[in-house]
Amino acid sequence: MEYSILVSSVEIFQLILVTITVPLYLFLLFFMIKAQIRKVDELGTPFFKLCITTAIIDLSTLFANYFGAMFPKMGFFADFYRNLDYIYAHIYFYIAWSTGICQAASVSVLATNRLSAIILPQSYKKMWHSSRLWIPISIQYVPGMLVGLLTFFNKTTLATNENNGLMPQFSDKKMTTIFFTIGGGFLFSNCIYLIFSYCYLFVVLRKRNTQLSFLSTNVPKTKEKARKRERRLFTMCSIIVAVQMTILLFFILKVAKLFELTVDEFYLFYNLLSDLFASINPYLLWIFSDSLRKYVLTQLRLRTNSSFNNTAVITVEPIFKNNH
Repeated sequence: MEYSILVSSVEIFQLILVTITVPLYLFLLFFMIKAQIRKVDELGTPFFKLCITTAIIDLSTLFANYFGAMFPKMGFFADFYRNLDYIYAHIYFYIAWSTGICQAASVSVLATNRLSAIILPQSYKKMWHSSRLWIPISIQYVPGMLVGLLTFFNKTTLATNENNGLMPQFSDKKMTTIFFTIGGGFLFSNCIYLIFSYCYLFVVLRKRNTQLSFLSTNVPKTKEKARKRERRLFTMCSIIVAVQMTILLFFILKVAKLFELTVDEFYLFYNLLSDLFASINPYLLWIFSDSLRKYVLTQLRLRTNSSFNNTAVITVEPIFKNNH
């Protein structure tokens, strides 16, 4: 009885989360693309281009979770899914596993973009020039799409739950364990990279602030704003890393078999974590990106028209430049 209440509560939470997040994400995605077309300086940067490609991955994850897992589990469109049989199961597993890897890669790509903007501001534009942008976008997509192909080598079945809903399952348990090991290994290496990167970022910012305190007591307003943007950036990235670490912990516990989960229980928690991971970016963008928020409000005529420049969120100038 208590377990049924827990499952219902989690599923209701997921439905509410996605019902709010998907329209918001599409809404922000529309304005980010519009800004690219109109070549708005502050929103035409590599960071926002990568946010658009990341949004496609996140939305694909959310749609796959609901049309591939949640709806059939609840018994919606059961006949349709049964007619598709293994075709539906393979398509769902491919998208679910591919986007999971793509999400992790996207976090690292965005983190690297932010790190280079702070640590190497003078080389930032050269490093992330539009002619080279296909490289980070490829890193976002290609590894996940290749790893996802492995799912086609495992046979699938459609299990029926107590609510007469359908749950796609892999038939070969040994191969499934290999999938989890590969996925967990990728997430682990990705998290190690993020942890070391942000530790290095923290050291650089601390050293920079220490030098600044010795160089001058009167910090120009523009440079003080840059420092605030760095702190906001660090907070934003810490939240993303924390969410990904939670997913990594879940994979480790699953692979290590520290506790047993039924197929239904596993997908309940996995889809919840996946939804949280895919849903967090639009809220962080709205909270931490002054440029995007101001642009959207201006377009909606909820804010007086203001000129946009290249100083908000995206590009960070050297804080102690010309102070030597």
